[in-house]
Amino acid sequence: MSRSRVPEPLSVAELLHFGPLAKAQVFAADDLDRQVAAVALVAELDQIHQCEPHSAVVLHGAAALGAWALESALRLAWERNAACLLAPAEITVTTPTAQLAERLRVPLFVVADPARSALELAAAISDTEAARARLTARCAVLFGERATARDIVGVINTEVPGVITALVTDDGHVLAGRSAADRSQGSHRVEVAVPGPDGRPWATLVAQLAAWSPSWVETVRTILRLARAPLAATVGRAWLTPVFQAAKEKLLLHTLLTAPDATVERQARDVGWRLDGEHIAVFLKPSERVPGPAEVATPGVVVAWRESFGDLPLIPREDGWLSWWTAVPGGPAEIATRVHDHLAAAALPIPLVAGIGVPGKDLPGLTRSISEAILAAAVASRPGGNPVEQFGDLGPRAVLACLPVDDIAAAARVALVDLINAPDAEVLLTALTALLDCAGSTGQAATRLGVHRNTVLGRLERIRARGIDLDSPDQRLALHLACYALLSADTPT
Repeated sequence: MSRSRVPEPLSVAELLHFGPLAKAQVFAADDLDRQVAAVALVAELDQIHQCEPHSAVVLHGAAALGAWALESALRLAWERNAACLLAPAEITVTTPTAQLAERLRVPLFVVADPARSALELAAAISDTEAARARLTARCAVLFGERATARDIVGVINTEVPGVITALVTDDGHVLAGRSAADRSQGSHRVEVAVPGPDGRPWATLVAQLAAWSPSWVETVRTILRLARAPLAATVGRAWLTPVFQAAKEKLLLHTLLTAPDATVERQARDVGWRLDGEHIAVFLKPSERVPGPAEVATPGVVVAWRESFGDLPLIPREDGWLSWWTAVPGGPAEIATRVHDHLAAAALPIPLVAGIGVPGKDLPGLTRSISEAILAAAVASRPGGNPVEQFGDLGPRAVLACLPVDDIAAAARVALVDLINAPDAEVLLTALTALLDCAGSTGQAATRLGVHRNTVLGRLERIRARGIDLDSPDQRLALHLACYALLSADTPT
């Protein structure tokens, strides 16, 4: 037969932060984690001898006449291991009395009406679940009134007694709260996963508890769970703001590149874009293996970019995101290194590749550099491409990367069926490509392939035997495209 769990007594800290002691004047507040098991209203000091351990001792009447009586009550409370001591407001707590309370580690409170406080304390500790429910409800209300993650986590650290909390990422970065919570280990630790606006894991709320009991742990865990939705909402707002701005900048850039005039250029300069000088464009593109539309990744891509290059724009385009550097020492190579490091280290929602354009002066040069960066990014996104490609290293070959490779490869498998069906088709196809790249020079092709020239001549004869005529100008361009497509297509030849 199962038994219902008995809730543990409230602590002095709980009674202070959300209970009947909330309005009391506090002295010796260094030991508030004591649990309060009972309440004793005493009119004579001798009555303290009969108090149960862990009682909240409330003085009134003769027991509260003067500072000497209060100091005697403190000593007696310490002997009985009382949880705390309450005195009426008529007693002036002198500095020596406060120091005595601190030395004995007996929390001392001054209240306006001791009898009423005793009744309220008794009611609170008799129904601990209700008291903790009030704390949970108060935190829920305060969560709804806070607009930032820092403020929401601050509610927990302020309102929940004996608990320090932090919001941390998977790699241990503290987003908000007290870092000591994440550094602490052991059983007094509660963790709750916090999803982002897209429902995927985003961060973890970590709480370190000074006191441990099953009821208190459940209360803290409930409060942390209540904080998850407001925290996700703050992330959503943080993501939407840059996305909204990026959408406006997308329209502005389109107008700037297609129909520039003085008004558009002024608007571009107003948002911080540099239009004069030597520009180098960068185009980010999802890698080939990313399924589905990439638009949903725009918030994460933009936020990550601004964390690395906060002063540079990143504007969404139809199939990627565009930026540009102006007057950068080191040129495209330096930018390629920095972008490569960013793609490797940033917390990106999808894997990206990048293309780097050739430097161009002023707005016409920027327009050309953008086109080059887009072509280079197309090469980078192909299987086998580098994560960052520079158009200056690719040249016109980048155009080939933008062709419908799979369609061309399908046609080539029909047109070059004899070559494709050869036992050494891949060797012959590679040799044919090298010969076409080298304008028919068997010596250069042998150097590229790393074989003897006679080997190339032998392969050339086998290629000709399959009906391939390299000497026909009408076929040479088509052959070159077919070879490129067959070697680049996803499906094997």
